Amino acid sequence: MVDKILSTSSFKSSLLKSRDYHKRSERMIPILSVCILLFNLQCAPKMEWIRSLPSEYPRDNKITLGFYSRPAEKKSAFGSRQFLLYWKEEIHLLPNSQFTKVWSEWKVYKDHSEFRHKVGLGNFEKSGDWVLLQTNKLTESDCVSSEKTKTIPDGGDWSKLFPCSSSISPNNRSINHRLLYYYDGKSLYPLQYESGYTEANFGIAWESDLPYTKSNLFEKAKLKYGKKEFQPHVYNHVKLD
Repeated sequence: MVDKILSTSSFKSSLLKSRDYHKRSERMIPILSVCILLFNLQCAPKMEWIRSLPSEYPRDNKITLGFYSRPAEKKSAFGSRQFLLYWKEEIHLLPNSQFTKVWSEWKVYKDHSEFRHKVGLGNFEKSGDWVLLQTNKLTESDCVSSEKTKTIPDGGDWSKLFPCSSSISPNNRSINHRLLYYYDGKSLYPLQYESGYTEANFGIAWESDLPYTKSNLFEKAKLKYGKKEFQPHVYNHVKLD
């Protein structure tokens, strides 16, 4: 009988301790969450600088005008013959600090093809090794064709070559998009992933340590993303014949 009473008392004591532990744990969870959030905010790179040129740096126009093309190759899902993706992207630097940025995507499926096309217009500024592209107008168009197109033209304006191009109704809108590029005299490197005005939180600046500084980390990130097999973060100047 005494053993039973002691056992019951021990069980109740353990139960009370367990409840007390869970209550303390529940109180600690919000505190830990706040600590983790503050830690992430402190460690996360500050990306505001990739939207502007350094204010204290003088502006200049020492840059080669013309076309800068992003290396591209066709892609298929795991070698699939049922789907192929073709795309190309280029920046055209014009006189008077203006530019156009063209992005085209041509998807070929077994029974149809899809085409998307975007043209951004804006102005650019340069300061030393840094070039800021400011887009203020974007024209978008897309269409779907039932024609089984398997061969994509190497050059030319795809928006005029796609089977249903005559039925495309472009959509024009104003935007305010800014992105900083690094210029090494022959190529433009976007400091964050961007393609067709769609961005993602990774790229050269995300793996660099100091704004507007060609540090060792910056050079490593530039080499890493500039040499990517698919959608490398670089636009190379095109020499026209």
